Amino acid sequence: MRLEIPDNFLKKSNLTESQLKVEFAIFLFSKNIMTLGQASNFANIDSFEFQKQLGERKISIHYDEKDFDDDLQTIKRVIK
Repeated sequence: MRLEIPDNFLKKSNLTESQLKVEFAIFLFSKNIMTLGQASNFANIDSFEFQKQLGERKISIHYDEKDFDDDLQTIKRVIK
């Protein structure tokens, strides 16, 4: 699917195309529609930069007990 944003919309918003992608990704992440990885990938920025953008907007990272358990299992696999 392709979404086209008219140039005059970008001009009125004072955003570049890449800035608009970041804003859209942040919106989708904040609504739990995209994961951190999906949103940072969509925005074409690394996850650390995306997290920085979230922090500047005071948007918390979605990290629950299942995420913690998954990370713990990954660490255990890597250490072995």
